[in-house]
Amino acid sequence: MNDLINQPGTSSGSIGMPKLGEMNQIGTVLEVKSGTVKVLVPKEVIARQELAKHCRIGAIIKCYSDGAEVFGIIRYVAAGTELGTIVLELELSGQMEASGFARGVSNFPLPGEACFAASPTDLERIFAPGDGQSVVIGKVFPTDYIDAGLRVEPLLSKHFAVLGSTGSGKSSTVALMIHRFVEAMPNAHILVLDPHNEYERAFESSGVHFNTANLALPYWLMNFTEHVEVFVGHDTKGRGGEVDILKRVLLRARKSYYSGPKGIRITVDTPIPYKLSDMLSILDDESGKLDKAEDIYPFLKLRTKIEELRNDPRYSFMFSGLLINDNMSEIVSKILRFPVLGRPVTTLDLSGVPSEIVDVVVSVLSRMVFDYAVWSRQMGEGTPLLLICEEAHRYVPRKVAEGTLYAARKSLERIAKEGRKYGVSLGLVTQRPSDLSGTVLSQCGTLISMRLNNEYDRGFVANAMPEGSGSFLDSLPTLKNRECVISGEGVGAPVRVRLDFLEEKLRPASDDPEFHTGWKHDLSNGNIVDSVIAEWRKGEK
Repeated sequence: MNDLINQPGTSSGSIGMPKLGEMNQIGTVLEVKSGTVKVLVPKEVIARQELAKHCRIGAIIKCYSDGAEVFGIIRYVAAGTELGTIVLELELSGQMEASGFARGVSNFPLPGEACFAASPTDLERIFAPGDGQSVVIGKVFPTDYIDAGLRVEPLLSKHFAVLGSTGSGKSSTVALMIHRFVEAMPNAHILVLDPHNEYERAFESSGVHFNTANLALPYWLMNFTEHVEVFVGHDTKGRGGEVDILKRVLLRARKSYYSGPKGIRITVDTPIPYKLSDMLSILDDESGKLDKAEDIYPFLKLRTKIEELRNDPRYSFMFSGLLINDNMSEIVSKILRFPVLGRPVTTLDLSGVPSEIVDVVVSVLSRMVFDYAVWSRQMGEGTPLLLICEEAHRYVPRKVAEGTLYAARKSLERIAKEGRKYGVSLGLVTQRPSDLSGTVLSQCGTLISMRLNNEYDRGFVANAMPEGSGSFLDSLPTLKNRECVISGEGVGAPVRVRLDFLEEKLRPASDDPEFHTGWKHDLSNGNIVDSVIAEWRKGEK
């Protein structure tokens, strides 16, 4: 075996030989299956530290077969039958072709052929292709010199998900990715739905920020499903009468207010203004035609709900009487950044949105992104858009009870299924992948998995991960902060990455209160409780 180590090209049956001077042979092929290869590593290699370090789980091994360079990732290490030897099980990930690294293997190695530790040049060709269409977000683990690049086009065109337990660094990872996108593509159009107001600080110089204080999102932008969810509720089972009445009244209200060009086909979904006062008048008119007293109940419920929304200051950003003007063009331009004007990122703080309608607000915004892309594409003016949804499991839940509406789920699922055709990319961020809709998660071509402590969540990630990723699954509970496993279309092969460090001013404001410092000192402000209650009652964040 010493001769083999010193002369790596002498492996029997090998046609594609390594270049002269390559001194990193670690063993020979022992067994080949359709997707895995077993490699026998002799004790002489184990005794050499510079070679033994390449025999650990997650390392990349190269085999030469019939003129091709085939690569696999170590997923299992076991003791060999001979004392001092070990057996590696590789999960084949792809092979090198003239155009670069490609997924899938057509030239399977044969028993007896030589295997080598992937060289730094190999790793660069796989993970940091110099094609000008990749962004670097860190270093390939365990090196500190091989760039880990994300391939922008397949990453965004086929959607992505960032998964990880609380505190694992998901928000910082998303911020890092967005900063790299903006550096490479300064005229991007990125909308971040932020339920905890974390991202405003991260994009202070490169984005615009909206919240309930400065966001005017008119109620008339809602489609019929969203109207039902607001005026009737999530659970529509047994409430068909209210839904039918709302449909008739909404259509009449839209038609009665419209004064634009003739020939437009107005439906309950057409995003044109109408007055809530018109809707109330139409409700009164409809209810006055009834002959039976008991049939008036659904009319009264709808009227009460409309009055409640008009008078509650928490809903003023959406149901204020000042929002009747047709300013849809202005709203779309501001939120989607047309023109960019040096600020390609929009962060939308949802923390001040009442919980009763936050799902509808997410639905309106995500549908606005998709519908704009569809119609602009038909006019030949399509511009790619990226929508990032934090806490995605809240808006795209896996379980939905029969007879319930989830407008946001419907809108986001549509983007996941059809967004690629119209240039809409979806980025999902969640700490509970097991609570996320399987339909949406399965549409994410790239998974960026951070530390996941829950075995149930890891099971869902395992099912969603593409081929060649099994070797990294067991490492998910042991990942450190600023480490992740990336698999799928956005990378050449599954890889563990040590993420770049972001300056504090570029990171999200996601630091949690610290108990060990907070409990050492008493409050310096004796009126803090009164002040908190005053803000609490105002209901403004």
